[in-house]
Formats: sequence, structure tokens, C-alpha cells
Amino acid sequence: MARSRTLAAVASLVAVAACSDLSIDPAIDRITVPIANPSFSGDIEPVLKETCASSGACHSGPNVPSTMDLDPGQAWASIVNVLTKVSGAAYAPAPYRVRPGFPDSSLFYRVLSEDAVYRLGYYRMPQTRYPLPAPIIATIRNWIANGAPNN
Repeated sequence: MARSRTLAAVASLVAVAACSDLSIDPAIDRITVPIANPSFSGDIEPVLKETCASSGACHSGPNVPSTMDLDPGQAWASIVNVLTKVSGAAYAPAPYRVRPGFPDSSLFYRVLSEDAVYRLGYYRMPQTRYPLPAPIIATIRNWIANGAPNN
């Protein structure tokens, strides 16, 4: 059990090291007020492209960890109704990346938090100097709460 946790920690560090630009400021101004009924293609995917799948980011190109490809056209299928690949008692049962209708049961939403306990011990995402602005996080929550449609 301890060995598997050590291996998981090493794999996480390797994934972090593979991300070449952790100094970008994701405080993008794309969404300045939470959107009640966001669309994936018009609201969520552009944020992912700018912060998670931009050039040198962690979830794009050869750096894609655990099949979580957040490139445009791939992101929705990589996160919605996909179980997170984790091990250990702290993660049982493994959470969904996005569980439509349930933001608090969606690891994709939880890792945006500043609270490590709420994130289940995962790194805050994106792994940049600054977290996403609150209106963007609220918009992502609304998208998941609305069923995470691929629209």
C-alpha cells in the first residue's frame, strides 16, 4: 500500500515536471460574471484551451496525463462520465472527473479549490501561480450542475 502511494506521488511529480509553463497567469478575463447556463464549446472549452491545454500546458500534446486531453474537440470526452484513475483508501471510491449534475462529486471541479482537503489531496488546478477567477469557477460549477452538456 505504501509502495503504491509512493509510486503515485512520483508519477504526479513527473506529470508536474512535464508541464513546461507553470508561471502563466490564468486570471483570464473571458468570464467576468458567472454564467448560469454556460455552453461547453462557447464558455468552458475556451477556458480550458487558454489555461490547461495552451502551448506548454499540462493537458495538451505529449504531456497529457492519464488520457485527460483537454485540447479542443477532445476535452468533453476526456472528462465527462470518466472515472479518475486513482488508488488508495483516501480515494475510494474513485471520483468521476465530471459527474453530470453533481459538481461536488466531480474531481474536475474540486481541484479548482484552494482547499487541499476539498481537492482530496490533489494539486490545485491549473498548476499556475494564480488560481482561476471565481466567476470562471462558478461557471464551471453551473455547467456541471446543469448536466455537463456537450453543447
